Amino acid sequence: MNAPYFLGLALFLMLMAANAGAQEARGESAEVRAIEEIVTIGTRRRERAAVDTAVPVDVFSAEEISSVNSSDLIEVINAIVPSFAARRHPISDGASFIRPTHMRGLDTHHTLVLMNGRRRHRSALMQVGGFGAHGADIGAIPSIAIESMEVLRDGASAQYGSDAIAGVINFNLKQADTGAELRARSGRYGDGDGEEFTLEGNVGFALPNGGFLNFSGQYSDSAPTSRSQPYDLTIAGSGQTPLEATLNQVTLDGITYYGPDALTYRYSPTGEILQAARGSDGVPDDLDSRYADNFAGVGGNREFRSPAQIWGQPDRRQLLASANASLPLSDSLELHGFATWADKDQSGGFFYRRAGVSQLLPVRLADGTIYDPRARLYPAGFTPQFSGDVTDYAITIGLSGSAWRDLGFDLSAGYGYDRIAYRIENTLNPSLGPDTPTRFRPGALANDELAVNADFVWPWNVGNLASPVNVAFGFEYRDEGYRIDAGDPGSYEVGPFGVPDPFNLEVTQAEVDADPDDDLTMVECRIPGFEAIGRLCPAGDPVNNAVPIGSNGFPGYPPGFASRRSRGSHAAYVDFAADLTDRWLLEVAGRYEDFQDFGDVATWKVAARFRLNDSVNLRGSAGSGFRAPTPAQISTTVVSTRIDANGIPRSEGVFPPDHPAAGLFGASPLGPEHSHSVTLGLAARSPAGFGLTLDYYRIRLDDRTVMSSQFTVNPDQAARLIALGVPGANDISRVRFFINDVATETSGVDLVVTGGFDWRLGATSLQAAFNFNRTRFAETGKFVDDEARHDIEEGSPSVRGALTLRHGWGRSDVLLRARYFGEYSNASTATLERVQKFGAEVLLDLEAAFTLRERYTLRIGAENILDNYPDPGQFEVCCGRIYRSDSIVPWQGRLFYAQLGVSFF
Repeated sequence: MNAPYFLGLALFLMLMAANAGAQEARGESAEVRAIEEIVTIGTRRRERAAVDTAVPVDVFSAEEISSVNSSDLIEVINAIVPSFAARRHPISDGASFIRPTHMRGLDTHHTLVLMNGRRRHRSALMQVGGFGAHGADIGAIPSIAIESMEVLRDGASAQYGSDAIAGVINFNLKQADTGAELRARSGRYGDGDGEEFTLEGNVGFALPNGGFLNFSGQYSDSAPTSRSQPYDLTIAGSGQTPLEATLNQVTLDGITYYGPDALTYRYSPTGEILQAARGSDGVPDDLDSRYADNFAGVGGNREFRSPAQIWGQPDRRQLLASANASLPLSDSLELHGFATWADKDQSGGFFYRRAGVSQLLPVRLADGTIYDPRARLYPAGFTPQFSGDVTDYAITIGLSGSAWRDLGFDLSAGYGYDRIAYRIENTLNPSLGPDTPTRFRPGALANDELAVNADFVWPWNVGNLASPVNVAFGFEYRDEGYRIDAGDPGSYEVGPFGVPDPFNLEVTQAEVDADPDDDLTMVECRIPGFEAIGRLCPAGDPVNNAVPIGSNGFPGYPPGFASRRSRGSHAAYVDFAADLTDRWLLEVAGRYEDFQDFGDVATWKVAARFRLNDSVNLRGSAGSGFRAPTPAQISTTVVSTRIDANGIPRSEGVFPPDHPAAGLFGASPLGPEHSHSVTLGLAARSPAGFGLTLDYYRIRLDDRTVMSSQFTVNPDQAARLIALGVPGANDISRVRFFINDVATETSGVDLVVTGGFDWRLGATSLQAAFNFNRTRFAETGKFVDDEARHDIEEGSPSVRGALTLRHGWGRSDVLLRARYFGEYSNASTATLERVQKFGAEVLLDLEAAFTLRERYTLRIGAENILDNYPDPGQFEVCCGRIYRSDSIVPWQGRLFYAQLGVSFF
């Protein structure tokens, strides 16, 4: 299908909408109204319209949120908020399941997420690498539960505490006390994969005294996608790709050989493997066609054109739910609360392990026979299948009202929990040899947070000011915890084949010389059939193969590195806001926080708005902010085990900054990141309802947390660790850690235009939003190389935009959305020898909606209707990947969908 076809389809749908409207008019007027969007974040003054705030706040309605066809709230925000970005992360461990996001080019932990104005807990997943991103899992929130979403595009640590550096996102849950809504949606990609079915609903109930109880739920089932080409790395020695090797069939001396040529095999007349030496010999390795017969199933029997290596979205099933309630107890007292719950099960593939790699090398058993894992387990190689089961829940209960002399109060307590339990199958622990399982539970990560808040607001009448001074103050106590759960033993065990020749089938001269009892007197090969005194075993024999340790693809967390870290903190804040004159609004805020592990932080903010005339406001703010290192960043240990040249198991990986091994290389306890920001802008609205906001921002972020380079522990340093009594000191060989090391400056401009008009053919509304953003390093520190610096500064589009046109007439509605992604570039080498520039892209979405018999609504549409893709990666030389999998530009292609909704009132 081509572009003219879809442009014609768009015109056809619009004509259908016009015709439907001519036949039957809506019950309510289609006139476009200038809606005063009331905000609840960025200010603690009640009933403040978005256009009148001193800081930029965007408000998105439930209708705007539902206009994006996705069961993932991250995708919804990504489509309608240009300053917000999310990448897909295939083959990225837990990041494939809990996707990190960005706002204004900063990491997910630099944007504070609220629900009903209360802090949302973090996910269990912290990104190991880069800046160690660790934020809330927005994807665990059902989109149908949201009445409105507010996006504060300004620093707000002085108001809300840690993390509010790039901005704040607040989700207000629905409060309807009557009626119900049910939606069923189905869709699939133009490539014929990624089928998705979603069923979601919302229902409201009235409670006494004008209270409400509102429930929402969502079930979705999404099939995986593949945007891959045939696996392109060759089998060592043969020069053939794995797919080409399926065609091999060579007959020598009356015997036919099949499959790859990865090793040199010798067989007995009965087909028993006598020898499997390293190195190819020009002859296929197998005596039957098992390699070709099993190649289609190397990715866990997934039916894709390129099964060995899959680049795409994971298989996902999720069940989400929420509840929101309020119960007035008297005229001045109200009990309120809300809760969310999510269960998400997702799975995807890792890198393909082809014939000849270390994970599939044969070994000699105690009786001298050869165990060949490729022949016994995975004849065509294997692709581990990695799964994550995410459990997420939160509950908040509060009591609010008014007391003496109009003092308003809100007392609340909330608890949030998120856990991701990993599973990996279609793999092995090579070091266990024939005793290896093929399914493992390598462990789990959990994050939990408790927050207790006491918030007060009081109108203070002072002198001749144009309004009372709104005095807000409050206190907060938080307790944060992070836990690493050990995996099952098979996922981390060091099996006998992690070292060469575990059964001493070959005696070397070094062993003879080192034998203290002189039991070994000469070099000898003891393998049955190859016995020889005074001579070593044949070169390349499996007796000397040492294979990897742990569940391959994701080794389990051993008990020695399982841990729990928690900390408490308390905070106090004060916030003043007043109209000094009819034109001038001034706000001043300050906050003090004290953390159990690293000390205290004080932040401030000043914001002002000046009304130029009845249509135009000038506004600006300046302030400081901070982000506290999370317990995960402070305590995470991600360690794998390898065998060194002396046959000794060694631990290498990421250690906590306060671990003595990290201290050898200059690590120190993590401290907070500090920011200073400024915002200047204007907000205008015409009498006809058209609005415009234009805001410039600049954020200086010091002491950013970054992952160090890798250090090797030498013998003197190991001795120091042993002297300190560090557990496992003998085994630690290589160390990385998080450290406060760099400073960046982020600046940009946000432009938002809204409006609408009625005309002869109905009502048309417009919303256009654009973001220009640039990040530069102010201080690079010691651990950011040129490639990482380039990709951080240039690896995302500096310009993003979204233009949405909606036209309604009668019972029909047509939406056209254009999403713009500007140019960007990525480096593929640390020396910047290979840098690819990617062109700008425009993605078009089209949807038509029809109201049938008052309560039924049918929506049909397509996202990325022109089937546009980003430029293929020029330097994607591995494993069948076509597009950069870390691209912000969507690379799944065109998506068709249909949705039927029914409302009950």
